[in-house]
Order: sequence, then structure tokens, then C-alpha cells
Amino acid sequence: MTGKESRFLRLLGTPALFAQGCEIALPEKAYALLAFLVTAPQCSMDREILRSILWQSDQSKQRAGSLRQLLARIDRSIPDDMPRLIRATNTHAQFNHDDWEADVLVLSNSAAPLPRSAWDFLRGDLVEGFKAPTIEAEERIGVEGQRIAQRREAHIIALLETPEKRTSADILFLAGLLVDADPANEVACRALMQRHADAGDIASARQAYFRCRSELKTEYGAEPDGLTQALALELGIVAPAMVQGAPTHMPDVPIDPLGQPRVMILPPDSILSDPVLQRVGRALLEEVTIGLSQQRGFKVIAAHTSLEILNRSLAGAQTAPPPPELRFDYTVYVTIHGREDDIYATCRLTKTSTAEVLWAIDLPLAMQKVNHSFGQLARRIVMTLADTIERRELLDMTHDVNPSAYRLYLEGKRLVSKTDLQHLRQARKWFKSALARHDRFSSAHAGMARVLGMEWLVRGMKDTQLLEEAERSAWLARDNDPNSGRAMRELGFVALYRRRFSDSLDFFAEAQMLNPNDADILADHADALLHDGQSDRALELSLAAIKLNPLPPDYYYWNLGGIHFVQENYAKAIEVLDRVKDRPATSRLLAAAHAKNGDRELASRYASIVLESFPDFRTDDVWRFVPDRNPDDTRQLIDGLRMAGLS
Repeated sequence: MTGKESRFLRLLGTPALFAQGCEIALPEKAYALLAFLVTAPQCSMDREILRSILWQSDQSKQRAGSLRQLLARIDRSIPDDMPRLIRATNTHAQFNHDDWEADVLVLSNSAAPLPRSAWDFLRGDLVEGFKAPTIEAEERIGVEGQRIAQRREAHIIALLETPEKRTSADILFLAGLLVDADPANEVACRALMQRHADAGDIASARQAYFRCRSELKTEYGAEPDGLTQALALELGIVAPAMVQGAPTHMPDVPIDPLGQPRVMILPPDSILSDPVLQRVGRALLEEVTIGLSQQRGFKVIAAHTSLEILNRSLAGAQTAPPPPELRFDYTVYVTIHGREDDIYATCRLTKTSTAEVLWAIDLPLAMQKVNHSFGQLARRIVMTLADTIERRELLDMTHDVNPSAYRLYLEGKRLVSKTDLQHLRQARKWFKSALARHDRFSSAHAGMARVLGMEWLVRGMKDTQLLEEAERSAWLARDNDPNSGRAMRELGFVALYRRRFSDSLDFFAEAQMLNPNDADILADHADALLHDGQSDRALELSLAAIKLNPLPPDYYYWNLGGIHFVQENYAKAIEVLDRVKDRPATSRLLAAAHAKNGDRELASRYASIVLESFPDFRTDDVWRFVPDRNPDDTRQLIDGLRMAGLS
């Protein structure tokens, strides 16, 4: 292959650049720049617009320099004997579409349905995995992604409308793409019904029809259109009475405005077979159920209900499909097995809709130390189940054109683990979107309180407007779920930074009582104890939090480093903070710690980062945002900052 066809830019899915059969490495941000150019009119954009989209800096010269460097790096990446990838002038940048091909352009410019060789363009998100540096960049990628999705749908529908030219595998593939994007797509439904019926698989044809019908009813309150119903009748999928006249009544499924996953915990097998292990099995079942319920992110079907469902199935009862309240997304199977001292608990998490095993483990249960080992076992199972379910829900969100409030909340929760302003502000946007779908979602209100409070703290702000907004969000979280440990945690956080020390400790104590194994609550409780002057107790809780969450968010290390600093163990503070040394939010504490530890050079380097990130910072401002009950603790920090060269 020679000419333009041998030079190809892939932007759908994992982005990459190819020339003459070889991949050309580009900087990660180059693909976002190319995506904006390729989707722009004439593949050209004003440089100032590009600068404002791709860089957050308030300094125009800094943005201009960043764009120049990026364009130069891209240009250096292209071999000298090849056409330039980007044509740049003083005012504009343009993708060289005359000499380079791009999948987005092929998809957009092709009037006829794509040939089979180009069907890969029907999959993959625009610059998949790209983390937008600005809200505008995120919005542009989202808008262009929607346009690409519409163009793809048109191509797929055109391909399915000529089924005589398609193999059975082609139809399954194409219809599957439409269903993944929109489970209520009736073109895909009819194609699947016809294909399964032609293969003699009426059961699968019926399943395709009723899945589409249910989705239409749930999402739009509508029935399938006349073409779909007529095909269902022709294929014998439904009886005439279901199409003609009034449709057969089906009980309405209540729409869950949150979209939280429902988890069924099935009882240990030993409950039904081994009387010796019966009590242990029941206790484990209850402990895991309670632990997952405390996470507040799942709707857990109670142990008694799961036992009743199992008993019915064992009795061989032939029942109708379960009512909505007994349908579930994930199943947790627990088995107790072994004898005497060799007792094991096996746990398996399954995605109900696909029967896919997402996680499984076999853990020993020491009967001679049953209380200790039982507690550890239950905590480990709960933490891993919660993490696995959340990660799976986030993965599923990438294929969901209308994500639930819960999935939007999870995206924000993922970003909150970082302490830089960019991630905090992106998280705020996700929480806001979740609340737009359900304004009584306690966890999203708690998340909003967290990002507002953290932004106030990271910026070291003098006014308290953000902190007041954080407090309002925290109370909304508490009012919508009085038993939420996370809501109490945010109330404790705000009370601490408003110097209501006793209230703060009371809120954290209640949060820990409601959810004793929540590592985030322990970490923040430790911070409140530190600022109250109880550094030894703070250290104990901080280490316990990291033990529960060995791969913690940034602020765990920030809090722990602060404890060591107050205890004048500066070397240990530096060791802990070194894991988050690239975060601007920790530069203040690192500057003071290095200065106190005698390393003025490193202290000065971190002091310069403080001023670069927060130009208005002054050491006297520390009194405003560091809420130490003991003024000497604050003086110790200010002294370290001044030793580092900050004024």
C-alpha cells in the first residue's frame, strides 16, 4: 500500500498513528489536538481556541508556549521523508487531510455504507481513555462523540437494510453494536429476531423482542412500532391478542431514579447440609449483608429474603418471573466447607445478566480464633465486593448512552481520590450531573460537599464561601439519608475547618459507628483528632485506614504526613509525603518538612511550587485555613514555611 492510504490516523478507540505499516509514537495530548482538528470544518482551527481548550493556565503566553511545544514535538515525530501531519500558520492549525487518512473522516465522508474492511470504524469512543484537561475539552469530545455515534448508526442501519448481502455473523455483529448503544433500537431488534428465527432459534428471537419491548416501556413508556410488532406476529413470537387491540397487561416496573445495583447474597451451602457449620454460615451471611449495606451504594436483598428464594427453588416451585423488587444485578455465593480446623469460606461474585464470574476467592476460617478471623474475613469480602461492583459499574457506563445517577456519581467518586484542582472540579461536574438526575441522592450530595471542601482547603482560601456551600451539601446528604456514615463524615470535615472541634469529633464518632470499616471515615477522623491535639490517637486511626485501604487516595498520605510533622518526625513525614510529591496541594507541607529536616535546597524547590500553583499564598494565611486547636502546631508549620523561603 502506497500513498495516502499507507498513512493513517486512528482516533476511534485507542488512538494511534501509522505510516507504511509501522506505528509512529506521538505525545498523548497530540491525539486530543488531532481529534479537535479532524472534527473541525476544513480540519482547521484557530490556535487561540486550541490553546484555551487544551490548557487551563490563566497566562496566555504560557498557553501559547505549550501549544508551540506540542506542535513542534508532533512535527519532530514525523520522518523527514513523509508529508507533515499538521500544517501550522501563525493563526491556525490544520490536519493535513490531503496526505493523511483518518478513521473519523472515512466514517463522516463516506456516502455509501462502509465496506467490511472498514467495519472497525464502527467501534470505539473518540480518543478513548483521554482525560480532558478542561471542561470545554470534555464537552467538545462529548459532542463530537455523539455526532460520530449518529453517523455510525446511519451506516449500520444501511448495512442491515440489505440483509441478503450479509452473513449471519455479520448481522449479529452489526445488530449487537446498535443494541450496545441503544437497547431499545428497533432496527437491531428486528434484525436479531429475523436472524434467530431463520436459524430455527425462536427462543432467542422471542428474547430479543421482549428485551426491546421492556426497554421501550421502561425508558419511553411506549410499545414497539408497527413493523416490529408485525414481524413478531409473523414469526410466531407473540400471539395475535398481544398485538391487536389493547396489549396484554404487564405490571409496570418502577424506574429506579438512582440506578443503584441490586445485590443478592445467597446463603452458604452448609446452612442446608451441615448443622455443625450452620451458625457460622448464617453469621457470615448476616455480616456480609450488613457490611455491604453500610456502603450505601447498593441495594442489598436481605438474608431472610435470599433464604426464602433459595427454599422456593429447592422445593421446585414453578413460579412466574420474579417481581421487580426481587430482581438483582449481582449475586454473591458463599460456601462454607471443610472439617475440624480446616474450614474455608469460598466467595464468588457473579454478574447476573451474563453469568460472568467477576471475582472469586477461597479464604481459611480459623475456628480456634473464630471471632478474630471471622471479622477479618467479613471485612475483606465486603471491601473487595464493593470495589469490584463499583469498577464493573464504571466499565458498563462507557457503553451506556444514558447513565444512571449512580454511575455518574461513581465517575465523580473516582476523581475525588486526587487532590489537584483539575480533578476536583471535574468530580464536581459529575456529582452535579448525578444530582440533576436525582436531587435526593445522598451520596452525590456528600461527594459535592467533599469536592467543595477539598477545593477550599487545597487553595488555602481566605473567604469561606466554598466551605459554606460544602456544609449545605453535607446537610442535604444527611437529610436524605440519616444513616449515611459518609454524610456524617462530611459534616465532621466542615465542622473541623470551621473550628467547631467538639462538633467535628461528634460527627466523626457517629460516622464511624454507622460504618466502622470505612477507611475514608477513619482517615478523616484521624485528621480531626490531629487538629484537636490528639496526635497519638490520630496516628493509630490513620494507620488503620491505610491497612483497610492499602492503595489509598492522595489525602491519606497528606493526613499521615501531617501527623508525623506535628510529632516533629520530619524524616518520616517526608517519606510518607514523597508518594504524593507531584501534587501541588502537598507542596506546602513538603516545603516545611524539608526545611525542618535541614534540607534547604529541596525546601526551596517545594516553596517555588507553592508560589507557582498558588501565587497569592502568604504564610500568615495559614492561620485562616489550618484549624489547629493548639496554636503552637500552627506556628510550627508557619516556621517551617518561612525557613523554606516563603513570606
